[in-house]
Amino acid sequence: MKRLLLFAMTVFLLIVSIPIANMIKDRNTEYQMEQVESAIQRSLNLCYAQEGFYPAKLDYLIENYGLIVDDRLYFVSYKSFASNIRPDITVFRKGN
Repeated sequence: MKRLLLFAMTVFLLIVSIPIANMIKDRNTEYQMEQVESAIQRSLNLCYAQEGFYPAKLDYLIENYGLIVDDRLYFVSYKSFASNIRPDITVFRKGN
């Protein structure tokens, strides 16, 4: 009887823990994307403060301001309108 109860509790814990683990993973993914966007915004601020313009391409920030974006994990939509207007930035997670 004790073994059956222990088995039932183990199965119950597994069933409950899988959705919880997925929820934690999803929140972590959202947090990582927010961190990538925040790093881009900081690089934009620094560039504008030092040089007086927003770059036309994200590559400028990567090459000149040490910005690192893992392009295997993230796609960054970087829409620049003019050098004095802040670019529109959206970060997407690739894959799942």
